Amino acid sequence: MNTLVFDPEKYGEMPIDVHQILADKRMIFICDTLNDKLATDVVATLMLKDMEDSTQPIKIYINSEGGDIRNAFMIYDAMKLTASPIHTICIGSAMDEAAIILAAGTPGCRFATKHSVIAISQLETNSALFSDLTNAKANLDLVISDNKKMMNILSQTTKKPLKKIMADLERRIFMNASDAAKYNLIDKVISK
Repeated sequence: MNTLVFDPEKYGEMPIDVHQILADKRMIFICDTLNDKLATDVVATLMLKDMEDSTQPIKIYINSEGGDIRNAFMIYDAMKLTASPIHTICIGSAMDEAAIILAAGTPGCRFATKHSVIAISQLETNSALFSDLTNAKANLDLVISDNKKMMNILSQTTKKPLKKIMADLERRIFMNASDAAKYNLIDKVISK
């Protein structure tokens, strides 16, 4: 949702779209559940800013409880297709699928603020919602495949062996910013 504010001194009496002004300055916000619209907006802004100038960094600020893994993969893939350096900054929480995006920033440019919380876990399934076994099995197979992809991404971004990631994710792990730096999900805790 875009935030409209009034700034009569700078913009007159017209409302301004804060998120658009920040996007113009190469700052993208993921501050919601990773749904289709948010992911599409993030990817479109990434591509546009990369086309405008691929030498300047794009900053992605994250405060998200996670969401649809497909949308996390979409943003991750777009980040990898982008020539611009991508700085990721957790400014509240980066849970589960959102943590993948945080960890996927350009090495050396992955940050979290001091009071951030980061969590990683295996994917969950709602296969019990399907009425027949064929659809339940197909859904479970898809979740297993997505879970493997997610663990491979975490292995690559943290430089940890896949077996360690798999063992660690037997349960959900909550980390403060310092712990996330030790785990190599981020590179640095920032306070300024």
